[in-house]
Amino acid sequence: MRCAILALTPAQGERWLTAMENRGEEWQCRVFTEAEAAYRALCQSYHEVCLLCPCPESEALAARLQQRPPLSPPWIIHPGEAIPQGIPPLALQRLEQLTCLSRSLLRALTMQPGLRAWRFLPDMAALTVVHPPLLHDLHHQLYPLIARRHGMTPAAVERSLRTLVESTWSRGSLAALERFFGHSVDPEKGKPTNKEFLCRLQERLTLAGNRLV
Repeated sequence: MRCAILALTPAQGERWLTAMENRGEEWQCRVFTEAEAAYRALCQSYHEVCLLCPCPESEALAARLQQRPPLSPPWIIHPGEAIPQGIPPLALQRLEQLTCLSRSLLRALTMQPGLRAWRFLPDMAALTVVHPPLLHDLHHQLYPLIARRHGMTPAAVERSLRTLVESTWSRGSLAALERFFGHSVDPEKGKPTNKEFLCRLQERLTLAGNRLV
């Protein structure tokens, strides 16, 4: 769990760093005392949480994040607040832009728009970019979320995505697949799993999205 801490002073930041890292070994925290440095760090690498201690720099960072959130925004919390569940509100500001970009990338992969998964895959891919933890557990996080958003069951989402991947690898353009996924595409090794495919798609979409930021 990566956390950026913006504090008034280094000493205050160190106190909160200790408090956050005492939650468990999975916590990795960085302390900042300037809004601009914290914002650059949030844009350069994904942080699940950004803790804003009361100070003018925190107010400046909060305003900057609202105005132009990173591609994968964190949860914004203040001292004493619990970490919410779900997708950070700032991520939803990026979703429409990433969904449109995702649709263009999928067309370039020569996927068949008539397949059922075409209805939800642009949205699914965009969600994995704006909130990467969704890829950690497809069956308990990503599939149920897509099912709710598109009026399906999680099992139907999984089956439809599998059908699309198999169809794309069997009938799609090998040149297009190699262009997007590089040497990981090997017809002799078979088709990727749903998670492998989504991870590759997320990487490509993140690269494309960063060029728009």
